[in-house]
Amino acid sequence: MTPTLRSLDAARRARTTILRDGSAVHLRPLQADEQLELRRFLECVSEGSLYSRFFGRTTLERAAASLADCARPGDIALVAQGGLERSIVAHAGAFRIGPDRAEAAFLVADEWQGRGLASLMLSRLAGAAREIGVATLVAEVLPGNHAMLAVFERSGHPVRIQPGAHTIRVLIGTTPLSAPDLLAA
Repeated sequence: MTPTLRSLDAARRARTTILRDGSAVHLRPLQADEQLELRRFLECVSEGSLYSRFFGRTTLERAAASLADCARPGDIALVAQGGLERSIVAHAGAFRIGPDRAEAAFLVADEWQGRGLASLMLSRLAGAAREIGVATLVAEVLPGNHAMLAVFERSGHPVRIQPGAHTIRVLIGTTPLSAPDLLAA
């Protein structure tokens, strides 16, 4: 089986997972026709969280279109569904920027933050990216977004932080650290 087919198989596997607070989320790949569902998700996200994800003010329509844009070969987009209605509560994407690199971005609804969801999605995204030959995920983070920086630092993946003038660039290896490497860190 080719790496692309294996990646598609892995990305298509949906599963329900229990977060550290005991709530359940259903992780699955984003479908091409879910822009309306993404728009509803964005209505539950604060302006501050939207600013952190998009680095400025944006309309909900433009933001939903951006999150839905995962059609290029090598791109991966995942969503988490939660709550009684199983609505989208988080989005994670990896967008190819080179032969072995992809830009990664995450957005979690405010009421779902702090439960381990971004960490879970990072792990799933890194695994799917690794399967299609992506060795490094690149994330741009605003300096004040300490929660997202902590997610990357505690991810169990090799992380390199590069401070910049306006953003912090985080390079995340898609191959997890081994147990001895974690103990040494």
